[in-house]
Amino acid sequence: MTLTVIIPPDGEALSLKAAKDYLRIGTDAEDALVTALIASAWARLEAASGLALVTRTLEQAWEEWPRGMTRGGAWLGAGPVSALLSVSVVDAEATAELMTGRFRVRCGRLELRPWNALPLVLEGGRIEAVFDAGYGAAADVPEDLVLALKLLVLEAYRRGTAGSDLPEGVNAIVSARRRVKL
Repeated sequence: MTLTVIIPPDGEALSLKAAKDYLRIGTDAEDALVTALIASAWARLEAASGLALVTRTLEQAWEEWPRGMTRGGAWLGAGPVSALLSVSVVDAEATAELMTGRFRVRCGRLELRPWNALPLVLEGGRIEAVFDAGYGAAADVPEDLVLALKLLVLEAYRRGTAGSDLPEGVNAIVSARRRVKL
């Protein structure tokens, strides 16, 4: 499975000004550092939580149908999923057949609609699902996730680098938002 960003997020989940206010930095001397810490914290939080904070368009591709596709669907690589844009079966010659109408997204899973069969994926082919994931614009990111970003920036700023484990407060926020996979 591969996950590719097709259209990146439009805006930052945590602004430079908000991060500097949280860190109590009153000058512009460390703007480059704080900007880098924000980017690192954002990537770290999204990786740990499986969430896309600011909406972006993603493509998830599989070489074969994921196990359990007919029973409960396949988890999409980031959530919350706001729209399923397309599902295609691509053959070895890169010819795509659009099959979006056979599928839906429910609770973060790509599901086959009732009374539809899974399309055949031949050797060398793949399945591609294109979808929007995220909470919306930067202003729509939930406050607890913005706080988690601030805590990660603070930790990295104090230490000079990010630790390998999430700080306790961030871990609690991530745990509360982590998808339960049954």
